[in-house]
Amino acid sequence: MATSTLVEPASPIAACGPTLSRRAPKSHLPFRVHTAPALLAAICLAFGILAAHFARFMPGLLFAALSSCFVVAALAVRYAPRLAWPTAILLYAILGAFCGSVAPGVDPQTQLAMLADGTPRLVEGEIVRLGPLRTVASASPFSSRIREERSRQIDLRLSSVSGTAVPQLPARIVRIAVYAPLEAAFPELRCGERLRSNLAMHTEERFLDPGVWDTSEYLHTQGIGALASVQVQQLAILAFSRKLDLRCQLHSIEQQASVKLMSFAESPQNKSLPSWFRIGSEDAAMLAAMLTGDRTYLRHTLRVGFERTGSFHLLVVSGLHLAIFSTVIFALARRLHLSHPLASLLTILASSGYALFTGFGHPVQRALGMVTIYLVGRLIWRERSAFNAIGLVALFLLAADPASLFDSGMQMTLLSVIAIAGVAAPVIEKTFGPYLHAVRNLQIIRIDPSLPPRIAQFRVSLRMMAQHLRLLTGVFFAWKVFPWTIKLLLRVAELLVVSVTIEFFMMLPMAVYFHRITLLALPVNLLVVPFLGVLLPCALLTFATVMSVPSIAFIPAAATAMLLHCMTRVVSAFAALHGADLRMPMPGPGTIALWIALCIGAICLVRLRRFGIAAAASALALAASLIVLPHSIQRRANLLEITAIDVGQGDSLLVITPEGKTLLIDAGGLVGASPDSNFNVGEDVVSPVLWSRGIRRLDAVAITHAHADHIGGMPAVLRNFRPHELWIGKNPGVPPYQQILKIANETGTRIETHLAGDEFLFGGASIHVLAPSVNYHPGFAPSNNDSLVLRVANGKTSALLEGDAEAPSEARMVLVGGLHSDLLKIGHHGSITSTTPAFLAAVSPSYSVISVGKRNFYGHPRREVLIKLQSAHVKTFLTDMTGLTSFYLDGGRVTAVPWAATVP
Repeated sequence: MATSTLVEPASPIAACGPTLSRRAPKSHLPFRVHTAPALLAAICLAFGILAAHFARFMPGLLFAALSSCFVVAALAVRYAPRLAWPTAILLYAILGAFCGSVAPGVDPQTQLAMLADGTPRLVEGEIVRLGPLRTVASASPFSSRIREERSRQIDLRLSSVSGTAVPQLPARIVRIAVYAPLEAAFPELRCGERLRSNLAMHTEERFLDPGVWDTSEYLHTQGIGALASVQVQQLAILAFSRKLDLRCQLHSIEQQASVKLMSFAESPQNKSLPSWFRIGSEDAAMLAAMLTGDRTYLRHTLRVGFERTGSFHLLVVSGLHLAIFSTVIFALARRLHLSHPLASLLTILASSGYALFTGFGHPVQRALGMVTIYLVGRLIWRERSAFNAIGLVALFLLAADPASLFDSGMQMTLLSVIAIAGVAAPVIEKTFGPYLHAVRNLQIIRIDPSLPPRIAQFRVSLRMMAQHLRLLTGVFFAWKVFPWTIKLLLRVAELLVVSVTIEFFMMLPMAVYFHRITLLALPVNLLVVPFLGVLLPCALLTFATVMSVPSIAFIPAAATAMLLHCMTRVVSAFAALHGADLRMPMPGPGTIALWIALCIGAICLVRLRRFGIAAAASALALAASLIVLPHSIQRRANLLEITAIDVGQGDSLLVITPEGKTLLIDAGGLVGASPDSNFNVGEDVVSPVLWSRGIRRLDAVAITHAHADHIGGMPAVLRNFRPHELWIGKNPGVPPYQQILKIANETGTRIETHLAGDEFLFGGASIHVLAPSVNYHPGFAPSNNDSLVLRVANGKTSALLEGDAEAPSEARMVLVGGLHSDLLKIGHHGSITSTTPAFLAAVSPSYSVISVGKRNFYGHPRREVLIKLQSAHVKTFLTDMTGLTSFYLDGGRVTAVPWAATVP
């Protein structure tokens, strides 16, 4: 009788399945916890961390409970094995709660924040991080003229601050942007150098809105408590510390490598190549991000296409990059005839070094853990359980850093692997997986009797086809190319199943964290990931030659450029398609809970003997529909809502009518924003606020006038929410305004002009247009008096929203009359040019709101205006203090609810 042949699985997916044997694979067997104890432990640990996050426990009591539970678990293993599992579950849950309770929180750096009040102070400190020297474009306050400067970002660990009652501070970091004219000399700075400078420190501006990324908290996680900017001549280098700061040194090496890649793009040898084989500046920026993890040179225009197609992970160092790197190193080691243990050890060491070089981010940490566990599993020749590997990595990471449980990358990584091991692998095992194994060693007939009949028959059929092909094409094609082609087709099917499954599992985190469903992610990744598998080794070779022998770097660079251009062309072509992605609102708690239940159900159902795949596919399809299908927005029924969004020094108002129609008036913007900035108020502030309310599409948007702080974020809003109507008044045809009109036409938004005297109903609210007048003529440049002024009423309550209208426009409105309103959106951010006594008396509001940014250069709101409002007994809200503020008009009275007062 022929003996069975053990075949080494060719992929991690194959490793999840059983080896070929005489009996049919039992892929329908349900998952049992004893086959993956580390996964169960990780799940229990995560539940304990969640409990500690939402409830406060005393660490001492938890430690006592942990010790007691450990003793009980040990006794249960020895004397009562049936109780071992329950006590182990309880043990890991208590351990998670203990880790979550004792883990240090983010230091808010209150002491440094108190000193970061804009007052110039003499500081001393040591450089702990250096950014690259770059040429940047920026604008001065009160000027729209863009100037170019050289700039470098440094992180300074403070040792002393003068002019304060606390002369010596604990270790705190201030991030400093150092500027110099293009012609000025920039000093060489090194890690560990002590600097002295006179700094006016400030804290990062925080937008007090729901759903908006808190940049200040992110900086606090890096130990950065304040920001500052200074001219290079104001820096004094005091001394150099001999103490080695490994993190700073690694980051400096990373930056130097990025600079060399960028410099290579400008080299004569590279520029002499044809365009298709030449690495341009944008190509070098992508390679720097892919190889070193340095995203400094990635412009927003480069990122958009990859974000829209769900392939941004290809641009940055991620787990996929480390997996490819590890595969290349292991393959090279085996090609050099190194033993399995030595090749595995070399791969682990090289992967660890590469992970450190690229910044050792969380995705790389997780991938390094998986690679290490997989290679160690090969060495000890134990059965490799994908679930157990996931659990072991998660267990170590969560115990070391409980806060990583709430990291989006951590959640998406684990979901991806769970999707593969939980659904994709069983589907493959129950369908074409055995056929993929059967293609191997096709000419060895003695394997057939050890296989299930259908698999053996498949091998016989392939051999018969190969015999016929041999007569027509020869031996090589029949016995080499033909089996390889069959194997390739099955691998493509395997990749398709894996990709589809991952896309289903990624829908929830993509909607929660990025408000995006990438409809084309599947075809793009199927086409591009193979490119990356070849591109990354070529790019690594190019990088090595650029760093060591730059004179010959153009040779591998030509191949790298060709592959990179192929990849970017594919991404650009798909990104240009209409509807490449859908922007999604935040799912509700009930939707999230049901989605999780359906995904768990799919993992269980796919293991059924009959109809398992169909049942699992139905569960995943239902889960996807929960995310994609429209939901009702969060609102108070039968009320008129006027919400002032905190957009800093700008304006943006959300109006929700009694019938639930939505109107956005202005979308904020930054005056004098650098063209290099990746921050956009419309994308990063206004849109998340709307998504947090469950808004997927706006009924209308309105532009008061064409100043940047009102329309700067409108292009992003138009693309994200595709409103039905755009309301405008009279504005000069400046380029930013023309761009908005163009985008409105592209998105199918109907443009409607409204002038003083227009009255109409909108979703149960009556709207009266007060300005601009019919005979008003705007100038060549945008003006505050261009403002479209609306009075919105619900029953006997109303709100007057005047944009930036100034005294001349207010005087015309007073003459016409009918201004009385309960709520007044103060014009021009509280400037003395607006809110004249006559106008304020005519409106006679009970409430007012001023949209204004902290530390603005204009001195808004002016003290005179605030005194005027106080004298008139108007209750006033400022968005820089109260954040997003909602006013509810029920037809009889007005209720004000500041968002900052509703959060801890």
